Amino acid sequence: MTRTALFVSTLLVSPVAAGDWPGWRGQNRDALSHEAGLLQEWPASGPPLAWKAIGMGAGFSGVAVAGNHLFTIGDRSGAQRVIALDRRDGLEVWSARIGPPWNDEYGGGRGTPTVDGDLLFALGTDGDLVCLEIATGKERWRKNLARDFGGAVMTGWKWS
Repeated sequence: MTRTALFVSTLLVSPVAAGDWPGWRGQNRDALSHEAGLLQEWPASGPPLAWKAIGMGAGFSGVAVAGNHLFTIGDRSGAQRVIALDRRDGLEVWSARIGPPWNDEYGGGRGTPTVDGDLLFALGTDGDLVCLEIATGKERWRKNLARDFGGAVMTGWKWS
């Protein structure tokens, strides 16, 4: 099974250039960052590594960045989970279960968490949609797109 790891450079965690990226493709869903003061040319060895996080589990989730947290989704410990890391040092702050893991040839969640204010929304591959508090991971509510709304998946990629 594939394991994901997050590598974050100082370009992402610098307090001067640290804009929020609250969901898939950023604030405006256009994949454009409006950061200023970025390097015009990288040193041959690349930018210095600020921190490294491993053990995020299997999956294809992107990251959402808001305030002092970085969020992603991964299959680990027998469940699909939202994982919150401290943006400054990469240490895990909390994790919360979304639903069952997805066990196909690729495995893992397909969606990227989305942050709005002090809430995070995440969708698991079985259609479980959860709303969590970003500070604690406490679940506010949960719905299942298939059971609660009659939704259907049109592809083997599952819900994302």
